[in-house]
Amino acid sequence: MAEEADVLRSKGAGKKVIHGSALRLGANLASLVFALATATLLLRHLGVEESGRYVTVMSLVGIALAIVDTGLNVSAAKDLTMCERGERRTLLANVVGQRVVVAALAWVGLVGFALVVGYPREMVVGTGLAGFGILLVAVGNAMLVPLTVELRNAGIALVEMLRAFIVMVGVVALAVVGAKLDAFLALQILVGLVVLAILPLLVGRDGVVRPRWDPTRQRGLLRTALPIAAALVLGQIYFRLVIVLMSLISNAQQVGYFGGSLRAMEALIALPILVASVALPVMTTAAHENLARLRYAIEGLSEGAVIAGMLVILVTIRAADPVMRVIGGAEFEPAGNVLRIQVVALLFIALYQIWTVALVALGRQRQLIFTNALGLLAVAVFAAVLVPPLGAKGGAMASVAADVVLAGLIYWRLHISTGRVTVRAGFLARVAVAALASVAVLLLPIGDIPAAAAAAVVFLGVGLAVGMVPKELHDVLGPQGLLRRGPRPVSPVDR
Repeated sequence: MAEEADVLRSKGAGKKVIHGSALRLGANLASLVFALATATLLLRHLGVEESGRYVTVMSLVGIALAIVDTGLNVSAAKDLTMCERGERRTLLANVVGQRVVVAALAWVGLVGFALVVGYPREMVVGTGLAGFGILLVAVGNAMLVPLTVELRNAGIALVEMLRAFIVMVGVVALAVVGAKLDAFLALQILVGLVVLAILPLLVGRDGVVRPRWDPTRQRGLLRTALPIAAALVLGQIYFRLVIVLMSLISNAQQVGYFGGSLRAMEALIALPILVASVALPVMTTAAHENLARLRYAIEGLSEGAVIAGMLVILVTIRAADPVMRVIGGAEFEPAGNVLRIQVVALLFIALYQIWTVALVALGRQRQLIFTNALGLLAVAVFAAVLVPPLGAKGGAMASVAADVVLAGLIYWRLHISTGRVTVRAGFLARVAVAALASVAVLLLPIGDIPAAAAAAVVFLGVGLAVGMVPKELHDVLGPQGLLRRGPRPVSPVDR
């Protein structure tokens, strides 16, 4: 048995998932700070309409990235998890080869779409530049997949944080010299080159492989990759799809408001995706060897998703207006109401990302294609109905409604595949108690930011007092977990 596979089957695998999630969460919190600083500079420098164009292009490119990077990385992680150690280098070389081909096709598709729909010249050029840079990142990320399989998340966390830092520094420099839209979009090329340059430091010289295109292996990879990529991509592009649709059916100002709100919460959207990706190798192993352990992991992660989602929603109720004023200035204040609506979707995104990865681990990706296609149809219908009369608020409502539909559809398929998997009623009652206490604080006649901060403290404090936090997460984060110097006790999920 491969050493890396032993890690996934070890008694400490469950805690490694939580530790890995915590590590990458910390990196993403740092990235969030960088992203908010970047958004502040961009929105203030470009203004409502130009920043709307920037976010539209980056959302379009983000759809391609979801296909080339996120979707294919999940399939590659699953294939490497089940592969014998001696064959992994050859398999990885073919994964990189697959990535190069798909990235090139995606880049052509991006630029072609921008031309066909009649975007202005600067948006077409910007799509080509940003798309090339992000696809360089995707090729580099393919070589980082073994780190995910081996539950070594420090390198991945470093890349995620470094990308956000480089963009922030580049935006500062370009804003100082008064650069225009296409220059800001071209920053993604620098990010891609840096990611490729630091690969040997993260994976070692042996981990850097040349792309290969062995026909037999490529056919095998495509058989698993295409359904998984299609399933995951359809579930990750809702916000991005809405703003692309808005760029075609709404005016530049409403696109700008929606884009400003999206920039404010973009890093938060990535958090449930990364937690799910960290858990995938362990879920894949459990799906093949211990279905009860898989159900246990799904339920625990789902409870964590509910806590995190409710916390963000409660804080945003009061913080939305001042956050948008700080990020974009007075002209972006109307986006505060858009953000209050959009942020509700985070709860459902967090849940269906976990459930999606569980279905992938079970090999049910074709079912995900069906459910996600229905969800995608729903977001298109909701956007077509709500955006024309309501503008940016309608776009936010369409996003939330589609995510609710998608979460329900994916849970339906998960329930059929694994049996009863649920978030316990007693847990939800404790969350409700903590949330009600937090809402009472939100009603206090004090400043928005102090009220939001106090509401967060009350929600978590009351939640801890009533037993809202799952025991495994409490143990890992408390004095008996990360702060403990001696041996840790074995949790039920590791038995």
